[in-house]
Amino acid sequence: MGYAEVFAFLDAEEQKRLASVVSEVALAQGAFLFEVGAQAAEVFFLAQGRLSVLKKTGFHRKMQIVAILEPGAMVGEAGLLVGHIHKTSVRSIEDAQLFCLKRQDIAALEHTEPQLVIKLLKRLLQVSSLRLEKTAERLTKVL
Repeated sequence: MGYAEVFAFLDAEEQKRLASVVSEVALAQGAFLFEVGAQAAEVFFLAQGRLSVLKKTGFHRKMQIVAILEPGAMVGEAGLLVGHIHKTSVRSIEDAQLFCLKRQDIAALEHTEPQLVIKLLKRLLQVSSLRLEKTAERLTKVL
């Protein structure tokens, strides 16, 4: 999946404007994108590979996989909030390629490209809402 597919929710001109602030991140198999307790300041868009989302279990240092992310997924979206600390760890299952959008770049875009920022935030809200729905469905099956 390339840049155009990852950002397909934007039109071609918006993708071009966003490209000026997005950076690429390569992550080797087994490497952490971020870990629990790390300061968060960016959101990532997965282009290639798969990532596991890990949560502490409360038993010593044990971690539980709570999600597997496939190309097209967003991860770390709460990093756009000032002062956010990661509550999960994200580790690559296989070599991965991601696009990174930093909080400071979103803040700068607010002044020059407000409509683009609104589209990005709507997409983040859509993804977060879908994740919350899926979590609620799983929880009702457990209870």
